[in-house]
Amino acid sequence: MMRVPCVGRALIAALVATVCFGACRGNRTASPTDAVVRFYTMREALAISGAPTESELAALRPFIADTLAHMLTAADARRTADRQRAPLEKPSFADGDIFSSLFEGPTAFKVLPAVGEGTTVRVPVEFTNDGTPPPVKWTDTVVVVQERGHWVVQDLRYGGTWGFGASGSLLMQLKPQ
Repeated sequence: MMRVPCVGRALIAALVATVCFGACRGNRTASPTDAVVRFYTMREALAISGAPTESELAALRPFIADTLAHMLTAADARRTADRQRAPLEKPSFADGDIFSSLFEGPTAFKVLPAVGEGTTVRVPVEFTNDGTPPPVKWTDTVVVVQERGHWVVQDLRYGGTWGFGASGSLLMQLKPQ
């Protein structure tokens, strides 16, 4: 188990450099839990709100599956089209954390051991947001697959139990309506 607090920008930048160095060197032996840690570390470093932009998606790309990458690209395109169509209205995927159950996102996460075997496994992630008392805690489950010779995030199953949180899965949320 690994607990990764969401900390200051300088430490995150150092973590991102380490993660990118490992990814760029073609580290193909990472475990499913390593893939999830790298994904959420990069997401936090980028401070993504809403669907990732083209540059944010490029940074996330080593850690996500092809299907998820295509759907995130489509979500960014929908946001851009919505802004052009109705500039005074809030566009789709404009803000909020789409990579966890809580709109405000986590302030810390702890990746738990992977469940399952083979080329698709589930990795539970315990999240905490301590932005306001009392802290909000929940567990989402990341679906990780082997693709391009290493483990990548394919989907996220939301596990928040409050009525206003994200429900279903990330891929379901990204499907065109």
